Amino acid sequence: MKSRRIPGILAAVVLLACAIPAAMADGGSYAAPVNIAAFSVMPTNWETALTYKGQPMTWGVENLLDGRWGTTMTHTGWNNEALDDTPDITFYFRGTSLSDMWIRNGFQSDTYTDYARIMILDVKVWDGDELLEEKRFKLQDSVDDTQLSPDWIDGYQRMALRKKHDYVTRVELFIRGWYQGTGKNRYVMQTADLLFMPSTLEEMFGPAIYDGSYVPSYPTWNPTALPTITPAPALTATPVPENGIQVLTSDRLATRSGPGTDYTETGSYFKAGTWVKALSSAYDGKNGIWWVQVELNYAGELRRVYTGVKRLNMNADMVPVESALGTGVLSRSVYAYWGPGYGYSMYDAQIPAGTYGTVYAQEGYYVQFEFYDSTQKTNRRVWVPMNAVEQGNEGNG
Repeated sequence: MKSRRIPGILAAVVLLACAIPAAMADGGSYAAPVNIAAFSVMPTNWETALTYKGQPMTWGVENLLDGRWGTTMTHTGWNNEALDDTPDITFYFRGTSLSDMWIRNGFQSDTYTDYARIMILDVKVWDGDELLEEKRFKLQDSVDDTQLSPDWIDGYQRMALRKKHDYVTRVELFIRGWYQGTGKNRYVMQTADLLFMPSTLEEMFGPAIYDGSYVPSYPTWNPTALPTITPAPALTATPVPENGIQVLTSDRLATRSGPGTDYTETGSYFKAGTWVKALSSAYDGKNGIWWVQVELNYAGELRRVYTGVKRLNMNADMVPVESALGTGVLSRSVYAYWGPGYGYSMYDAQIPAGTYGTVYAQEGYYVQFEFYDSTQKTNRRVWVPMNAVEQGNEGNG
C-alpha cells in the first residue's frame, strides 16, 4: 500500500450541491434488460492510500466490485489528502481493453443521504508507464434505479472515457470532492459498485437496450471434451419440466455444492414440510444414490444447492437428469454465485484465473462450473459469468 505523508485533519468541504435522490433503490424497481456486471473486466489486484497517520482511507474495495446493491466501499474524506498526487485507489489489470466505467454512487438505500457521496472523481488510465488518458468526472448525486438511457442503467451512471484503450495495466482513482452527508458520518463516503467495461453497451447490445425494446439473445455453450461420468441407472420415462417443480421437504436439508459427499458443504436448511423448487437430478455412482439440485430462499437471497433425494417428497425421475456440457478454464479471476448471477447469493472470495473445470449448465449469461477447490481439498460447483470461461480440452488442468 502507498502511504500519504501530508498532515491534515478531517474537516468539512464546501459542497457544490446536494441533490435529492430521484428514487430510492430497494434492490431494483424494474427489470434491467441485461445484467451489465456480467460483462465487466475484473482487476487482478488493487491498493489503497493511507493517511499521514498510517491508517487506511479506504476499505471494503471488494464490495465495490461485487455488483450488489447492499454492499459498499467506504472512504474517509480528508481535505488535504484529496488535493495531493497519490491515487486513493489503484486497480491493476493484465493488459485489458477499457472503454467505459459505470458507478452506483453512495449507499443505495433509504439512508442514501446520511453518508457522503463522491462528487468529483479524477481517473488516470495507464499502459505501463504511458498515461493513456486523464479525465475528471462530476458524478450526479442521485440513486436512480428507474432510468434507462445511454447514461443510466440499473442504478449505474456512466463515466465514459474519451476513447477505447487497449492494453490497460492500471487505473488510478482520485476522489477530489464529495457531497456531504446529513448524518453523524457525513464525511464518510459510501460507494456501492464500480464496473470496468471493455466495450460500450451500444457496441455489445445495440441502441435498443435503452428504448425498452431490447430482447436478450443468449449465447450457447459449445460442447468440448467431456469427463468420464459413471452411468446412471435408467429412470422411468416420464415427462419432466424444464423450469423445476415445487416439492415439500421430508427432512431438514443437509446440502452440498454438487451431487455427492465429495463436494463442499453448503449448510443445512429448514425443517420437514417446507416448499423448495427441485430443478435437476444427478446420480452419485460412488455412493449409489440420487441427488437433487434445489433452489431455496435464504435470508432474502436465492441459493441453489444439492441434497439427497430421500430428503424430498419426490422421485429423481420427476426432474431432468444432468449431464456435462464441456470443459473450460477461467480467463480471469471472478466472484462466483450460488445460482445464475444477479439475485442469488455471492461467495466472498474470488476464484482465480486459470482454474480448470467442467461446465454442467447454462442459464442466460452464466454457467454452472465445477472445479477442484484446493483450499478446501474437495470438488465445488458454482455459477460464474459465461464470458469468463474459455473452452478447454481434457487434461489441460
